[in-house]
Amino acid sequence: MGGETGICAICLRNYMQNLPVIFQHHTLLSIPSSDFKITTALLKLSGQTFTMSLVSEFLGQLSLSLGSSESKYPTVVPASNFDPDKDAARIETAIKTKGVDEATIIDVLTKRTYYQRREIAFAYERRAKKDMITALKAALSGSLETVILGLLKSTAQYDATEIRGSIKGLGTDEETLIEIVCSRSSSELVEIKTVYKELFKKDLEKDVAGDTSGDFAKLLLALVQTKRAEASSVVDYEKIDEDAKESIRKEVNGDLEMSFLTLVDCFENKQLYFATRLAEAMKGKSAKEKVLTRIMVSRCEVDLMKIRSEFKGLTGKSLFQTISAHTKGDYQKAMLGLCAGDD
Repeated sequence: MGGETGICAICLRNYMQNLPVIFQHHTLLSIPSSDFKITTALLKLSGQTFTMSLVSEFLGQLSLSLGSSESKYPTVVPASNFDPDKDAARIETAIKTKGVDEATIIDVLTKRTYYQRREIAFAYERRAKKDMITALKAALSGSLETVILGLLKSTAQYDATEIRGSIKGLGTDEETLIEIVCSRSSSELVEIKTVYKELFKKDLEKDVAGDTSGDFAKLLLALVQTKRAEASSVVDYEKIDEDAKESIRKEVNGDLEMSFLTLVDCFENKQLYFATRLAEAMKGKSAKEKVLTRIMVSRCEVDLMKIRSEFKGLTGKSLFQTISAHTKGDYQKAMLGLCAGDD
C-alpha cells in the first residue's frame, strides 16, 4: 500500500488509571505508513511526552491487531492414508511391550495432527477398553511423557494448560506467561480463555489478576481481555526500528520490559521471536527442555516450518542439527519428529 495510507492507532488517555473501560474512550490518530516508526509516533501522539502508558497502549493495540488471518507453516501435517485403528493397534502393542516401545509411540504421534491423534485415542478406547491418555501416562515418564501428553491436547488446550501451570501454586512463571499471552493473537486468546474455563472451571482474567501485580498485571489483562477497536482498513506496517526497543528499555524494566519487548518482536516477526527463544534455550551443553518442549509442541501445527527457516538464518545451523546436539534419547527422537526434517 502507498504512503498515503493512514494507520489507525488507539491512544487511551487513562489506560493505567481506568483499566476496566480500556479501549472505550479513545482518540483515533492517523500516521502516514511511509513515516511509521513506533518511537517517533509515540513521541508525536497528541503532542504528549513519551510515557510508559503510551507504550502500553500502542504496543497492546499493535499486538492485538495481529493474527486473525495469519498463514500456517506447520511441520506436522495430516498423514496420508490415515488409519486410526491401525495406529491404535500399534500404540497398544508398544505399551504392552516389555520395557515399552517408545520409538513406535513417538513415530506415530509426532507424525499425526491433533485431530488424527484424537481419532487414534477413540480407536484405542474401542479396542483396549481403556483410555489412551491414562495408558500412556502409566507407560511413559519424564520429558517424553510431557511431550506426548502435550501432543494429545489441541493448541488452545495446550496453551491454556501451560498458562495454568505458570500461575498455580507458589510463585509465578512469568517467562511462560509472557511468552504465551504476548505472542498469541486476539482470536487465539479468545479461544484460550474459553478452553481455560472448560478445563479448570476458572476465569483466566481473574487468575492472571490474582497472580500478578502493578503495571505488568494491567498489561497482561489488557491483552487477555482482547478489548480493542478494529482498524478501519488494512494497514501496511513498516519494519519497527531498534529505537522502539531502546526506548522501552529506558522507560521500564523487569517483567513489564520483557512483555513490551515480546510484543515488539512478535509484531515485527513472530517466527524470528520463537527462533530466538529456541536458540537461547539451546545455548548451553544441554537444552532448557521446558522452553524447547513448549515451543515445539505449541507451534508444530502452526508455524514451525517458518521458525525452522528463521532459526537457520539466525544461527547458521539448522534447528534439526541443533536439537540433535543438545538433546538425547527418546526426548530427542520426539523433538526431531516434530521438527520433521533438516534444512
